[in-house]
Amino acid sequence: MFMKMNNMINNFSVVIPVFNEEEIFLDSANKIYKLCEEMNMPFEIIFSENGSSDNTVNLIDAFINKKDNCFIIQNEVANYGLALKHGFKKAKNDLIISFDIDYFSKKFLEQALQLNERFAALVASKRLNESEDERTIVRKLATATFVLLLKILFQTSLSDTHGMKAIRKENIQKEINNVISSQDIFDTELLIRIEKSGFAIQEIPAKVNEIRPSVSVIFKRIPRTLKSLFKLRYQLFRESLNTNNL
Repeated sequence: MFMKMNNMINNFSVVIPVFNEEEIFLDSANKIYKLCEEMNMPFEIIFSENGSSDNTVNLIDAFINKKDNCFIIQNEVANYGLALKHGFKKAKNDLIISFDIDYFSKKFLEQALQLNERFAALVASKRLNESEDERTIVRKLATATFVLLLKILFQTSLSDTHGMKAIRKENIQKEINNVISSQDIFDTELLIRIEKSGFAIQEIPAKVNEIRPSVSVIFKRIPRTLKSLFKLRYQLFRESLNTNNL
């Protein structure tokens, strides 16, 4: 039986991992800021920069100048998962939204701010029938394989764990320090832990039309992701043994 949450969402935080994005940063940041303003409630934007070697940091500094609701946090290494984790920890508002600098949506934000009290989180899934996924066939196949592994290893009901998501801060606070994964599956593990704790997660169709090719090489990510998934499966097994012995 799923637990219920307080439905009152009065403010929100947006966390955006950023790595070597000088070509698109200012255009995307301005668009995200504008759509946040259109929600007519208090918000903050946290740019979680992780080891950029181009002009990204200077562009972020210029963008947040004189904006008291925009912040930068910096990580020394290029690690998407840790960038998300540090951003989630810094976020102070009731609902925490995860956008990428090249993947964000006003419609998703609007739906997130109306999240029903039954749900702890909202995920934009690329794999629902109504979704529009314009990525390459290779990336679609990689996602399908990844989701199949999630269902086999973790018995999750989720059809997608990557991309846009909104999570209530109280759920993040309960689980984030238990998350062992970084890089590619930090947010995947966070959602799985929330689900296993008895909270419902809502999925809605996603429209994916990336504004530039992925900055990460998929074939380099595959062995790293597989290793992380099996490491997480072992960790959850150990935790279940400890719980059974209480």
